[in-house]
Order: sequence, then C-alpha cells, then structure tokens
Amino acid sequence: MSQNPSAAVGQVSADGQFRWDGAQWVPIPQGTREPTPWTRPMQLAAAGLLALEAVSSVATTLIFTNHDAVKKALTAQGTQIPPNMNEDAYINFVIATAVGFVAFFGLIELIGAVGSYLRWRWIFWAVLVLMALGGLGAILNLAALARRTATSPPIGVTIFQEILGIGAAAMFVWMLIGAIQYGPWAMKRPGPG
Repeated sequence: MSQNPSAAVGQVSADGQFRWDGAQWVPIPQGTREPTPWTRPMQLAAAGLLALEAVSSVATTLIFTNHDAVKKALTAQGTQIPPNMNEDAYINFVIATAVGFVAFFGLIELIGAVGSYLRWRWIFWAVLVLMALGGLGAILNLAALARRTATSPPIGVTIFQEILGIGAAAMFVWMLIGAIQYGPWAMKRPGPG
C-alpha cells in the first residue's frame, strides 16, 4: 500500500486488511474483531443471567429434593423399586443423581458466566446454546405452572424460574441478532462501516 500522510492513526484501509500506525500500513491479523456498543452489555447480561441460573437451580435442587419429596414423587408416579435395592437406597440414588445432574449443568453455566465476563470470544456459541436451553425451560415452566402437583416446588420458585427462562429466551434472541448482524458477542470485523 502507498504511504498516506492524511490517514489518522488507527484508521483501517478500505479493504479492511491494514491499519495505519502513523508511519505505515500494518496488516490486521485474521480473525480480529472490534467491540460494538452491544458487546460489553451483552457479555455482562449473559454472565449475570448464567450465574443467577446456576445458583438458583443448585439451591432449588438442594432445598426441595429431599427424602420425603422424592418418596412422594415416586409413589405418585407408581415407580417400581428395583428388586436388588431397598426403598431408602433407591431414594438416595435418585437424590444423588438429581443433585449431580443439576450441579454438572450449574458448573457449565458458571463456566459460561466466567467466560462471558472475561470476554472469551469462543464461549459465545456455548452460551448461545445455554440461552436456547433456558428459553425452552420457560416453556416447561409454563406447563409446571398450569399443572401443579403435590410434588411441585412452591409457586414462587416456579415463577422465578419462569422469569429466568424468559430472560434466557430474550438473551438468545439478542445474541442471535448480534451474531447475524456483527459476529460473536456482536463484535464486528475491522474496516469501514
């Protein structure tokens, strides 16, 4: 490229491949992205929502998944206990499985929250999937609100989970629009426009 003394430092060439450093045109590394006004708010909102979902899902499971609640649920469903286990061992297995499952997904959500907060570009796609799953949870929570059972958590907990699910669905839409319009985390390629 020819020298251009009228170019401002940091200006990107018309083809988006070079940046003026004040003395010469320097190649811009491939894959470089620049934040837009959407980038940081999107990352912080995703981090906050994922952290809140992780903490609330683990807390809800630990508080409401106990021996009596699981026994009541198994009885209501007519679940047969395997012949090689007694009732208490089976209930403890169900509780441990539920807590382990929720703790695993809570850990994934916390990793997504940390990655969002620390601006990891690669975690965008995993967070997008987590937000889609959270949005699907909103639909399931509507069914739980409509069809209350004796084993359902308190209505306030279900409403709170519904609000989180709606928030996840809204984040999914925002992140998808940002990815389509700009790129991951609504970060654009350097260049004019």
